[in-house]
Amino acid sequence: MKSYNKIAITTGDKNGIGFEVTAKALSQILPSAKQNKSIFFLYRHKSQITTQPQFFALLDKTWLRLTFNCLADALLYLNSIKNSFPDNLLLDLSLATSEALWVAEAALACKNKKLSSLVTGPLSKKITSALPRKPLGHTGIFRHLFPNKKLFMSFIGKDFTVVLATDHVPLTKVEGLLKKDGLDPVFRAAQYLKLLIKSKKKIAVLGLNPHSGEDGLIGATEKQLFTKLPKGFVGPLVPDVAFLKKNWSAYSVFVCLYHDQGLIPFKMHHGQDCGVHLTLGLPFIRTSVDHGTAFNIFNKNIANPNSMLEAIKLGIELTGA
Repeated sequence: MKSYNKIAITTGDKNGIGFEVTAKALSQILPSAKQNKSIFFLYRHKSQITTQPQFFALLDKTWLRLTFNCLADALLYLNSIKNSFPDNLLLDLSLATSEALWVAEAALACKNKKLSSLVTGPLSKKITSALPRKPLGHTGIFRHLFPNKKLFMSFIGKDFTVVLATDHVPLTKVEGLLKKDGLDPVFRAAQYLKLLIKSKKKIAVLGLNPHSGEDGLIGATEKQLFTKLPKGFVGPLVPDVAFLKKNWSAYSVFVCLYHDQGLIPFKMHHGQDCGVHLTLGLPFIRTSVDHGTAFNIFNKNIANPNSMLEAIKLGIELTGA
């Protein structure tokens, strides 16, 4: 059993597209623990067995789905059968708890080595902010669970990859946070990501102000932050031309100084056809879709599963790397 990774997949809001894209993605994954070197634990709401039966039917075409009422029971079962289990086993967790609590439970299980890694479906800020500490999104949950870790959002696409120096904070606070924390932590995160994706290209860093400050004529932030870049880094790039096509192949990673500076170009280009969110700084691999809950198309069977498919594949590839 030690030779297999135990990968949790949380499907997000029960009335969003998370379960649909997960079922569709898993239907395209080879249902083989031996080939994947992984066993999947599927977190979903117990009501979905009646509200979304078509996606259970899709899963059951290729996977042997065994249902449990909690993670502890699933782990106990898996340990009891040791290595004599069906190759296409899928451990299905039917839960009545908050979707945000699934993420916290799975993350702590990864921390305690009961699980190996985590793949997350789309989760609304409304769900996460209902927790006692009112965290915003998955990253907010992780920051609460791992307060001593420097965490950064990154997005890996087929054409370019971005790391965000700041994420869910108002624009008015971005400059202050950058000056307070400096850029060294996000530089280290970008270097780690460069190793993970096995790239030898340089890392680009974007400026904050228009024209990257125009040598101090449009703000002094760049002069204060970019006194000396580490070896292998280039910048500050002028933000409005940083993502021109010619630059995609020039750099391994683009370090963006605030949320929308990186995600507008990333999502405009990659859409839902590809793109994986990877949290940097956690003591385990966490990949995720790069899109939201899409409540408006819930249960219409038209959601694109490609981002979830790529998130699962990348999770398999990076777990234990």
